[in-house]
Amino acid sequence: MSLADLVTVINDLSAASQFNQLLTHLQSQEEMMIQQLPQLDEVLPALRPMEHSLGMVFILKAKAAAVPLSNLQAVHTFLQQCRRLLLEGDPVQVQMVPSHFATVCAKFANAAVAIAAPAAALRPLQHAAQVLQPSPAHFTPVHTEVLRVALLARHYPAAARLLDASDLLEVAKEKTGVAPRDLLLYHYYAGLACCGLHRFSDAVRYFTLCYTAPTHVVHAAMVEAYKKCVLASLLATGEQPAQPKYTALPIQRYIKTGVPAYSELAEAFATRSPAELRSAITKHEATFARDRNLGLARQCVGALVRRSIRSLTQAYLTLSLADIAAAAQLESPAEAEGHVVAMVAAGDISATIDEPQGMVHFSESADAFDSPGAVAAMEASISGAIGVATKLQAMHAQLCTDSQYLSRVMRERVQSRWEDDGMGMGK
Repeated sequence: MSLADLVTVINDLSAASQFNQLLTHLQSQEEMMIQQLPQLDEVLPALRPMEHSLGMVFILKAKAAAVPLSNLQAVHTFLQQCRRLLLEGDPVQVQMVPSHFATVCAKFANAAVAIAAPAAALRPLQHAAQVLQPSPAHFTPVHTEVLRVALLARHYPAAARLLDASDLLEVAKEKTGVAPRDLLLYHYYAGLACCGLHRFSDAVRYFTLCYTAPTHVVHAAMVEAYKKCVLASLLATGEQPAQPKYTALPIQRYIKTGVPAYSELAEAFATRSPAELRSAITKHEATFARDRNLGLARQCVGALVRRSIRSLTQAYLTLSLADIAAAAQLESPAEAEGHVVAMVAAGDISATIDEPQGMVHFSESADAFDSPGAVAAMEASISGAIGVATKLQAMHAQLCTDSQYLSRVMRERVQSRWEDDGMGMGK
């Protein structure tokens, strides 16, 4: 079959909405498309995304495997072709071939990165993620690509919008083409985005989801997630992250011996000595720089000082700048004053400085719980908690009727009874 004949078939079957028949035909012609790659550019202008999404997905997937990222003209052409599909594609047709569509989206993202224009891929990928979703709750591989290009473009607000607006609780491989790697990278990228937004508590949560995923081998993304989780946890809570009991054994073993630089930094942070913390950072500076974590590591020094000063507000109403400098192990009262001013400006503490006397007067936070803003925040938190509880109940009900889950529970119960009766194989 020639490409001209293929276009005719795509037009005829699409016009008749015979998409299942068209899908079967396209699957039988994939080898032919690969053999005629140079001519595919001539075919695409004859197709319209909303009407011919299925055909365009197959053609662009064939191109995706062969587009040389070093050829700028070829990359620009491919980007323009993909952009039409991603922004105007028909969800019904796209969801018939989720893996093919995800492959096109990944190549589109790589092509944009290759020409140093990740921001240009952001809006098409955001729309493509929605097109591929069977419902707003479904996670897709394209969500991972959205976060990746947002990070590379340093467009943290775009990442925040995805993380804050999405309740991605459904993972369906057959419907979206998602793979375990997509979930790992999504949580890793989400943690990176939260670090960029200085939302370190959220970063800890996402990094933890990454490195505690079930596995039999140690994945690079899990290792990097744990390293960053240590730093984010120190910045958020002043402590090392608690390791969940369900962490896979290979990861547990690796953590014990495979990240000495991060263990030593956390131990130095626990001493509450900025000097020891700086020494640990200097000692392992090359490691942190190689891991691209030197910036986060250095932020830990400031976080330690702020934590020390914040603890003073719980014990004293008035304190001299000299005493604050001594308690926080700072070099001078002037340095202490700089930290206090910065913390007041950030809303971390409420205090006034008497410069002539060199004294600091601490006071209760100005954020009254009966203020309109506080009431609105509390109502939002309550509403969010109710929403989470509702979703958990729905997921529990769904799990309780899952045949695979029920079979596993029954097997475990039978095994437990054998062991309780002293009839286990090891008895």
